[in-house]
Amino acid sequence: MIKNIIFDIGNVILGFDREKILPEFVDNIEEQEFIEENIINSPEWLGYGLLDNGYLTIEEIISQIQDRTNHKNDHLVEKFLKSFPLYLDLYPDVIDIVKRLKDKGYNIYLLSNMCKYEHESIKDSELFNYVDGYVLSYQEHQIKPYEGIYNTILNRYNLKANESIFIDDNEKNIETANRLGIIGLKVEPDSYDSIIEVLKEKGITID
Repeated sequence: MIKNIIFDIGNVILGFDREKILPEFVDNIEEQEFIEENIINSPEWLGYGLLDNGYLTIEEIISQIQDRTNHKNDHLVEKFLKSFPLYLDLYPDVIDIVKRLKDKGYNIYLLSNMCKYEHESIKDSELFNYVDGYVLSYQEHQIKPYEGIYNTILNRYNLKANESIFIDDNEKNIETANRLGIIGLKVEPDSYDSIIEVLKEKGITID
């Protein structure tokens, strides 16, 4: 019997639309490409999760990227990393799913790779009114898809893996959940309909 539903946050409840954000942030195409290549797709952000694991401050991340890029566009690096949380969008329709599941008696948890600055931008949102607990990578110095952070949420909230569904848009994260006995459900990024569909496959509706 499913008692617990665990949600990833990024690209599930929270959007970061780089195709929309980058033109708003800077007009110059070359500078947009620089941000994409050297910040968003960087080892610090994406490759090794250094921003999300909480070991480095934003200032240390900025300095590291500036050094690695030979101090080209230093102002862009600093400005983007200090302001990107302002461009994050919580999806009201997905928050409504969370609320409806909570109203139906499910325990709701969040398990996400997330840095301090993203969390600060959403921590006072309606989302956190409906959750029974959360585990965020920067606070634990643990990161998905490694098993430690999954064990942290199971142990902290005394959850049984086989009574828990985990919803995430990343296949590797789902594979780890399944390996630990959690029911991992892969959804399409930024898709309300995909969440509804995978829940329905498990006999869970929000009506």
